Amino acid sequence: MNLLRALTAYLQEQNLVLPEQLDSWVDQVNLDLIWKPTGNGGMHMGDMRYRAVLVLERFAGNPALLMALVGSWLESNDPDRDDGMPVPAFAVEPLDNDLFDVELTIEFEEGQHLVEDPNGQIESGGKKYGLGQAELWVAEQGEVAHGA
Repeated sequence: MNLLRALTAYLQEQNLVLPEQLDSWVDQVNLDLIWKPTGNGGMHMGDMRYRAVLVLERFAGNPALLMALVGSWLESNDPDRDDGMPVPAFAVEPLDNDLFDVELTIEFEEGQHLVEDPNGQIESGGKKYGLGQAELWVAEQGEVAHGA
């Protein structure tokens, strides 16, 4: 639920409401199990898809600004976002002429990864794993031979 934590922290940094007027939580979680080795002792255990809820109480700012902030954050921090995911939903409840309670509901999907660890608590295929993502080695140079 790293994306929810990061989005919450980002919105807090924007000072749209007082810190105690911003809350977030996970409403629903599903896990699609994959169990696919990723190399270097890693395992892609599955993909966690969850619905996150963020609430801004007594919001007096411009709703278009809030939507733009969320959209730009998603563009920068969730670039692999699936086109099939629902768009963020904003529910606005007016309190008076200048104040609103805003509830933002957004779905996220995050890969869940494991790394080989002899002391790990998770067993699969006769190996032990711990939470984490294995280092991905990327070639920095290469050579292509044609007709060799």
